[in-house]
Amino acid sequence: MKVIDIREREAMDLAVQAVQADAIAVQLPTVFVLLARPTREGASQLDRSKTRLPGKNYGTAIGSLDLFLAQAHPRHLPPEFATAQDFERVTGSFIRLRFRETDFESPVMRHGTHQGVLLDGPHRELFRRIEASCVGLPPDEIWGGSNYAAPLCTSCNVSGDPDGSIVDLDRAVDFCRDRQIGLLITCDDRPAQLGSYPILGYERDAVRVHRDGPGLDEFKQRIPARLRTW
Repeated sequence: MKVIDIREREAMDLAVQAVQADAIAVQLPTVFVLLARPTREGASQLDRSKTRLPGKNYGTAIGSLDLFLAQAHPRHLPPEFATAQDFERVTGSFIRLRFRETDFESPVMRHGTHQGVLLDGPHRELFRRIEASCVGLPPDEIWGGSNYAAPLCTSCNVSGDPDGSIVDLDRAVDFCRDRQIGLLITCDDRPAQLGSYPILGYERDAVRVHRDGPGLDEFKQRIPARLRTW
């Protein structure tokens, strides 16, 4: 297993190359995650790495907000969150939107909705680089016969682990060795609050909190009063 800091010169190229073959592990500022290609095969790689429990869905790590929003149903977006610039104010959270009709289910969608985590700095650049390498992939059934290129993203732990998300480097290294993850990208950005990012679901007339997480109270303040459902 190779461990490399995200700011090392070769880290991005190594990640883009490694993710073409199997899942990789990445330390985000608040939590460790696994990334894989946005395909049925990539989802299967994550299933094996996590021993995935039934009823779980994978998100993505957003590179281009424009590409992410191009998958969404415009009529289900609130006017206050209709453009990439609007969503930049919730950087540091998961964005859940309606991508397909409510009867569509797949490893990346539940009732037609999908969520992606939006970060900035070197992690956003890493996501962009992987996304760019996947833009030309053929249509895949997990997207309903279309193609969305952002890498699949999920917590770096065994599914349902009672210890929860991994935020400690030693635990992450042990997980990667045990699960034969070949590449672990680390970072030294450590905010005061650790854990999985909050999930906010955006609907035409409401924003719903689907999971608590670091910075949630601050994100709530950025949501217009008419959309606050909590």
